[in-house]
Amino acid sequence: MPEAVISDLQQRLDAVADVARKEWFEAYLKHVIEYRGVPMPEVVRTVSLWRKECGLNGLARADQLDVAVSLIGCAHAEDKFAGMVYIQKYLVRHVPAERILEASEDLFAKGAFCNWATSDGYSMRVLGPLIRRGGRGVARRIAGWRTATDLWQRRGSVVPFRAVVSDPSYHPLIEEVIAVLVKERERFIQTGIGWVVSDMAKVHPDTAGTLVERHLDHLSSEVIRRHTRHFPDHERFRDMKRRQERP
Repeated sequence: MPEAVISDLQQRLDAVADVARKEWFEAYLKHVIEYRGVPMPEVVRTVSLWRKECGLNGLARADQLDVAVSLIGCAHAEDKFAGMVYIQKYLVRHVPAERILEASEDLFAKGAFCNWATSDGYSMRVLGPLIRRGGRGVARRIAGWRTATDLWQRRGSVVPFRAVVSDPSYHPLIEEVIAVLVKERERFIQTGIGWVVSDMAKVHPDTAGTLVERHLDHLSSEVIRRHTRHFPDHERFRDMKRRQERP
């Protein structure tokens, strides 16, 4: 059954695909992943209709999770997003967090997240809501990915915390994750940190500013330039970074 229902969804997505959109997104992502050419709102609409018409809502939730995970393992971006949307809309609140985390770790191990768009989509649609639902235990497990071998899993150890930066009780754990990751020069690790710090600054500017100042030596110029631009001390941080980088 999973193969048949997945094929059905893929046919539905192809029916609303646009070649120009496909080409634009593939060029934007530097051809690291294939697109069908379906806008995200259409993917969401198609998934909802497909679930109802194929009777997936009548399956055990464990079986529904297997279908969603299989979609995320597919090659096309829209298939992956369809799986993420399915978990977000229908499973995050009902399937044990442990089961979703196990599936997530298996997907990372198999290389299902091969670029920032799919990695961040999963972080924001699945992992962030999972932290909000599951609390500290889930947060600690995700934070533990900061030493994973896979680049996107390491990015996934910090980006989901964008969902809970307004809650100060998560700040010590966020700081632990950043203290490890910030030593990497890899751009996608640095910008993952940048997004979290930038979001934190909107609700806890002093905490975010302290984090930036503490790790200024290791944060990239791009992070200081782009992700601290709304900080009260943005210009001071930029000046300090420029002085660091002068020969």
